Amino acid sequence: MKLTIFVLFLCLISNYTFGQYSNIGEQTINYMDSTRNRPVTVEIWYPTDEIDSTFERKTDLPFILSPTIRDAKIMNKSFPLVVLSHGTGGNRFGLAWLAIELAQQGYMVAAPNHWGNTFDNKIPEKFVQYWERPLDISFLITSLLNDTSFNTFIDEDKIGMAGFSFGGYTTLALAGADIHCELVKNSATTKQGKKDFTIPELGDLRPLINKIDCQNIPATFKDNRIKVFVAMAPALGLGYDTTQTIDTQTIDTQTPILIVGAENDQVAPLTTNALRYVSLLPNAKFIKLEGKVGHYVFLNEGTKELQKEAKKYYRDDKTVSRNSIHENLKNAILPFFDSNLK
Repeated sequence: MKLTIFVLFLCLISNYTFGQYSNIGEQTINYMDSTRNRPVTVEIWYPTDEIDSTFERKTDLPFILSPTIRDAKIMNKSFPLVVLSHGTGGNRFGLAWLAIELAQQGYMVAAPNHWGNTFDNKIPEKFVQYWERPLDISFLITSLLNDTSFNTFIDEDKIGMAGFSFGGYTTLALAGADIHCELVKNSATTKQGKKDFTIPELGDLRPLINKIDCQNIPATFKDNRIKVFVAMAPALGLGYDTTQTIDTQTIDTQTPILIVGAENDQVAPLTTNALRYVSLLPNAKFIKLEGKVGHYVFLNEGTKELQKEAKKYYRDDKTVSRNSIHENLKNAILPFFDSNLK
């Protein structure tokens, strides 16, 4: 089912109220997955009763974001949980704008760093190990539900997920959209594969992809604890066969899935990524951001200084307002989660 953002907005926004909670707490936690020897650093956002007199962010992040209260106590309620997955070369703060909006609407939000694939820890070999990302998310959910500092505040029957770019693939993998490892390797030898697997942050990854041992990769990453999925500019679409829909034995056709793509995406082109997922997932709703909207519009809005220093990621075409795009996305994504989790 393909919907324009305008139609989806009209369908979902009726009688909808934003900003239920005005004070949002934020803290950083660190877990270690000993089975994979893999650290998982996580940012958590949540409603709080505390009031910070200065009400300023306690970090030096160069983004335009609503303020949060560092290490504030969590409000004594049970909240739905939404997990966020960042894109290649990003980190747990990349979708902070969405995390804060969700927290204001009454969610606990958890965003992990995917080790070896963050802006300050780029390891090409880790990037091509795409299977580590969904394992990070499942490990994080288990850790939070076992952590007495957080589990009493989480409604474990109401868990959703959203991701951007490589995090969009991660999201759909956890929904049960199982990738074909050998197809990924074969696709890397094609002209389109060269384009899709030459990553701005890491360069040409095809030689590393060719070395993947498909025999040792889990057949599926589906996590039945996650009920709702939102994928923004999902990547790795070349790992899926266009001649058949994704196996309905691993993904329920009733699973709520929302896919968002940008018309001018040069990093994860619509045809081989978002639209390919949509064609394979007949139950998915689809939003196309039309015009000269590029891949990185889903990231936080940057300060003027950041826009000068990192034009590729934080400066959009003059016809595009990132703030307006985020407002439209908020008006679609938050009601989508609400209608399926609350």
